[in-house]
Amino acid sequence: MDTFEKMYSLKEAAGPLGCSRDSVVRLIHRGHIQAIEFPRMVGRGKNVKRQIPESEITRFLERNRGRG
Repeated sequence: MDTFEKMYSLKEAAGPLGCSRDSVVRLIHRGHIQAIEFPRMVGRGKNVKRQIPESEITRFLERNRGRG
């Protein structure tokens, strides 16, 4: 990952990956895509914001090319 690499929210990453936000979450939980978690200091729950580096999306797409 580059120092100034573009980061995508889960919803933004769904577009290039061709799936829904929920599918992106499943890909993260199954270990197919790595996300970076940033702490948030508001609300309830886990209080993290997940972002996906552009290189991770590219890596996933290249690795799964032709598996339509």
